[in-house]
Amino acid sequence: MLGPVLLLAFLCYLIFFHGLGHYALWDPDEGRIGVIAKEMAASGNWMTLTQNGVPYYDKPVPYFWLVALCLKLLGLSELAVRLPSALAASLTVGFVFIWGTVSGGVSRGVWSGMILASSMEFIFLGRLGKMDMVFAFFFTAALLSFLCWRERGGGSLWPFYLFVGLASLAKGPVGVLLPVLIVGIATAIEKRWELFREMRLVRGAGVVLLISVPWYLMAGLRDPEYIWTFLWDHNILRFFALEKGINHPEPIYFFIPVLLAGFLPWSFLLPPILHSLWERRRDKGKEQRLFLIVWAATVLLFFSLSRNKLGTYILPLFPPLALLTADAVSRFVAGEETRRWRQRWILYGSLFWLFLFLTMPLLSERIFAARYPQYLPLNMPLLFSSLFFVAALLGWALRKERRIPWIVLLSALWLTLWFYGDKVNDISELRSTRSLAQVIKESAVKDYRVVAIRSESLPFYLSDRVHVVPHPGVVERLLQEPTPTVALVKERHLGEINGLVPSKIFVWKTIPSGDALIANFPLLAAQNLGSALKR
Repeated sequence: MLGPVLLLAFLCYLIFFHGLGHYALWDPDEGRIGVIAKEMAASGNWMTLTQNGVPYYDKPVPYFWLVALCLKLLGLSELAVRLPSALAASLTVGFVFIWGTVSGGVSRGVWSGMILASSMEFIFLGRLGKMDMVFAFFFTAALLSFLCWRERGGGSLWPFYLFVGLASLAKGPVGVLLPVLIVGIATAIEKRWELFREMRLVRGAGVVLLISVPWYLMAGLRDPEYIWTFLWDHNILRFFALEKGINHPEPIYFFIPVLLAGFLPWSFLLPPILHSLWERRRDKGKEQRLFLIVWAATVLLFFSLSRNKLGTYILPLFPPLALLTADAVSRFVAGEETRRWRQRWILYGSLFWLFLFLTMPLLSERIFAARYPQYLPLNMPLLFSSLFFVAALLGWALRKERRIPWIVLLSALWLTLWFYGDKVNDISELRSTRSLAQVIKESAVKDYRVVAIRSESLPFYLSDRVHVVPHPGVVERLLQEPTPTVALVKERHLGEINGLVPSKIFVWKTIPSGDALIANFPLLAAQNLGSALKR
């Protein structure tokens, strides 16, 4: 048992922690999280949130406690902002491994953990300073705790209620609604009505309320508008309507391609997995498989019905999907898959992924060049991707097909290490203000102000407060005043500001298709003045 645990621990380190703090915060999400947590740690206000001194009503506070605590312990760094997500991702993999092992043996447990850890969306959100992975951990821990209690016919159900309460603190009412909905649907389908009596629902609800309500109550007493705006605008309206700047309208099928892309490289194995589930619908373990299916399907359907959709919403369905996929993959690797066509599908699906992996640079040029030219070319080394494909072909030729899923896993691991080792710094330059903040700090002028239309990560990297203004017209007015002013605007605003301001505008630095740093005095003069002040 020690070997599989060490294997998964090492895999989690490579995927979620290696080089985690070596690249700049990505705007807008990581920048916003970092600034809010920085202000919390600096002000000592641990009850309500502020961004640039302005109340921030979008999210619950408790997640920011974790980030602020990491900032206190590790200092002002990108690692501190991302560490809660990386820890949550690793713990989620651990919970999935434990349940997979308990319910289906070590092989199933290991493959469940490896499939989950190597899924593209899970990797991305596990390395992103955002609350989705922390919420997904509490969500997963809650439902696996319930499943363990139900399937093993004993033990305590209090961990289920504990994690439901924590999930509601991480993301709001959906942390209670969705787990209860999944448990209710699965129980109703199986017609096991006695479970509702055994669950001690009244006491369980008391535990959930005891965990979640105190903060909501104290925050509401301190700032009633915060609770009302969060619960109404960012939960109810976000689900039913497009209101107040939170518009993310997408078609009802939006999450299908998101799921297929996010579950790569294992998405190509879904057809035989679904067929196997249907074929085994009356076999031993059918209750567990049904629960996992209800779990994944409920999350997918619930968020598909929402008017506002973001790709991160469906993260909680990846753990049950990994467990279901592990059933098929572990049987294939062990040579226990009986259906010839399913064997071939898993083999050819794996080969197809490795072929896509080999041709990824060319495909990205064809598909994304027009829309995202700033991120291309990928400059991905072809040698290693070729080796993975050739190794799989050799395994097929030598009738070692059962080893090909391992090659798929290694290809996903190598892609992660390459991206977060080489490519991520190029992307960070386009999605972060760290380099712009460095330009401002190197100017070494004392008496100047910094303004921005949208500051995002800039206040995280600067010690002085950034003054946020509503539109370019305000920037234009401030630049005309005699006070030395540095402004962060979008690159598209440069032409508009140059046309409005009669005096010369000095462009200090621009990021293609991103931000521009401008001022009403030249950078060279600022540097000379800074040198004079030092003398």
